[in-house]
Amino acid sequence: MNIYQHFRNEEIEVVKHLESLIERADSQYTPVLTHFLDPRQQFILTTLVNRIELNVSFNGGHENAERKRALVYPDYHIVSAEDFELSFIEIKYADKFVTLSHRNILGALMSIGFKRDLLGDIIVGDKVQFVIARHLRDFVFQNVTKLKGSSVTLKEITLAEMQRSTDVFKSHQSTVSSLRLDNIVALMINKSRSIAQKHIESEHVKVNHVVIDKTSFYVETNDLISIKGFGRGKIEVIGDRTKKDKIRITYGTMFK
Repeated sequence: MNIYQHFRNEEIEVVKHLESLIERADSQYTPVLTHFLDPRQQFILTTLVNRIELNVSFNGGHENAERKRALVYPDYHIVSAEDFELSFIEIKYADKFVTLSHRNILGALMSIGFKRDLLGDIIVGDKVQFVIARHLRDFVFQNVTKLKGSSVTLKEITLAEMQRSTDVFKSHQSTVSSLRLDNIVALMINKSRSIAQKHIESEHVKVNHVVIDKTSFYVETNDLISIKGFGRGKIEVIGDRTKKDKIRITYGTMFK
């Protein structure tokens, strides 16, 4: 059976990369650590690992982390937090004069050449904190000295000092005629399908952090959907069909 037929064409490169990590863990009989994966990538990796006699664990620093590193490992290995090589960073800044957002932090890190898969969650609350791959800690300290024109100081903190994300998806249950992106966006924002199509065609919609401009794109379990001006949604469960041939779904929203 061709495993690739179970995934989207856009995902094949990711699937092949994850397969290569699994093959290394299997052939060398040793734990292998991934970069940070989004929920959809975590789902893909779990699906691949379940086909063979290996195990997989995920860690993003806290239980509700969205972006997590994965460890693929044989039965003999006892997993510890150190296996995931995470570093927890807090930003000290003049909060009386500057307001920092998730976008500011992500933009600053990307501007110094940071790759998204080396960055975990960014938490903006009473404090501003983020999670990175440990080997890039010194690089970040040396290169992130200003945000929004204001000087900042970075401090490494412990896991116990990390805030828990206050972002919570509100869960909903509904039915849809199909899993086309325009149907799902219309449902999430409670607008007509034609309005949803305009958002998609205007490149205002991302699926798993990638802009999707095709209204006929089909969503799948664990997809994260970002809609400009509204917020984010998540496909939690795709269920069976009703007697009227509608598809039951459970989805979450985190809207403004």
